[in-house]
Amino acid sequence: MQQRDITELFFELVRMGIGTGKGLSYTPTTEDWEKMYELANKQAVLGVAFSGIEKLPAEQRPPKDILLKWYNISLIIAKQNEKLNRQAVAISRKFKEEGFDNAIIKGQGIAALYDEPARRTAGDIDIWLDGGRKKIMDYVKRFIPSPQPNYHHVDFPVIKGVSVEIHFMPSWMFNFFTDRKLQRYFALQQKEQFNNRIMLGNEGEIPVPTLAFNRIFILLHIYRHLFQEGIGLRQLLDYHYVLKQGFTKEEQAVTIAQMKEFGVLRFTGAVMYILKEIFGLEDKYHIVEPREKEGAELLNEVMRMGNFGKYAPEFNIQQNGTLLQRALSRTKFNLSKISRYPGEAFWAPFFRVWHFFWMKMNK
Repeated sequence: MQQRDITELFFELVRMGIGTGKGLSYTPTTEDWEKMYELANKQAVLGVAFSGIEKLPAEQRPPKDILLKWYNISLIIAKQNEKLNRQAVAISRKFKEEGFDNAIIKGQGIAALYDEPARRTAGDIDIWLDGGRKKIMDYVKRFIPSPQPNYHHVDFPVIKGVSVEIHFMPSWMFNFFTDRKLQRYFALQQKEQFNNRIMLGNEGEIPVPTLAFNRIFILLHIYRHLFQEGIGLRQLLDYHYVLKQGFTKEEQAVTIAQMKEFGVLRFTGAVMYILKEIFGLEDKYHIVEPREKEGAELLNEVMRMGNFGKYAPEFNIQQNGTLLQRALSRTKFNLSKISRYPGEAFWAPFFRVWHFFWMKMNK
């Protein structure tokens, strides 16, 4: 059987897991199931895919050893989500007590939108703090003698077993001019985001971005990963669930205007293609019309690189190469996208040079 057939079967399983599929087109063999497990692991959607397995008739389910392995990993994912829910509530509350208004971005707030939040592969805790870089860094230095901040966040490794990133701003763009617009947008939006609260399981309330904010922010986060590390299906599935919450015509118009301002309208069309073709997102939830050519190209890259680009050959160079090798690899990676997304691809090398010296000056 050809790999393309397995990939299509894998997509059918994912659609079963999120409730937009009707079944598998044929009964997989043991080898098929092994390959689908590898794909689900590569794309960080093992838990979601297991939800698909649970909906299959007995004769189409995987052999017992694969089924048990998949079941066990889904339990681990659920336990990790339970832990992160508890920690996210505690961390947000602690920062509030210390005088920092905040919001938990991405992560557990997005998981809450899933049909089965416990099945979303958990990551770290990203928290956006008010107060400005200096105030935040003065606080961080009380716990970490030599923190290593970058332009938009600093790691805050004070909780064993949980990775915490403190964000000065939610994201950024390589294009200096567009980034300036984006940071103004974040500054105008932050008060509303810090005051939007949801219940997180049974653990308590946390502040999270509004759906209106996430319709642009999560899309921009995916766009940044296109140039930074690579995109996985889990990130795209997050956006699927953001859009599935619905929006009015007026809200759609506002989102489109924001996408135009930040230069991501074309990319949004590519994402819509994947959400429709792979996840079965209904037309009424499309922000813009899908762009098939760009979408198919983006999907090929997603499937090649996997979650955070960890399965691409260039990932090893960008993580373990010399400074020159990393710079050349990333520049080549960015410039390969200049025909589709010139506004960001062109500026990426300049931003990296600027950021290198910024890091040196802000140690």
